[in-house]
Amino acid sequence: MGIAIAPAAKREKSPKRKGKVWTQAEFRLLPEGPPFFELEEGVLLEMARPRGRHQEIIGHLFSAMTPFLRQHQLGKIWPEVEVDLSPTITYVPDLSYLATENLPRFANDIAIQGPPDLVVEVLSPSTAVRDKSRKLVTYPKAGVPWHWLIEDNMLITEYKNTPDGYLLTQAIAPPDPFTPQLFPDLTINLAELMGELEAIQIEEEDPHE
Repeated sequence: MGIAIAPAAKREKSPKRKGKVWTQAEFRLLPEGPPFFELEEGVLLEMARPRGRHQEIIGHLFSAMTPFLRQHQLGKIWPEVEVDLSPTITYVPDLSYLATENLPRFANDIAIQGPPDLVVEVLSPSTAVRDKSRKLVTYPKAGVPWHWLIEDNMLITEYKNTPDGYLLTQAIAPPDPFTPQLFPDLTINLAELMGELEAIQIEEEDPHE
């Protein structure tokens, strides 16, 4: 007797159908980009591919934070992975961080289920308005505790989730270093982060000073 084989799931061929309300199951069936999309309240939003400087900033920050997190066993950080914030919202932050105790939220290796402990968005001309408006409302509602916004003029703003929504806790620009409240032992040189120097240096504060 032969073994019945279930037919393969069909890939969505017309992702831009107007008026369609998308589910996450359908969103997952989209072919790998380009084009690339996020899902917001059941609507597909096409994402422009980032420019080189944008990607350089993400790469530097990821490379700087990863050894710090590993050394202190604080969790993991990923660039551009899907995050399922609700049944109708899937975002792809530039960086997503999960604390060690919350790593099971990414157990399926497909999308983080629920809020990351930190999301980082690097602004670009095509996303700046949405990143500074809609996402600044959606992330706290979804329970994301910390949010960093990095602008091309070397300004980094840090937000903390409160019962009233995000509270701006820091707005730092060079030459001042950025010491996140989430990681008080971490210091980031913003000028180096933005690619003005060849390497990023991470310094841990000496508790005896």
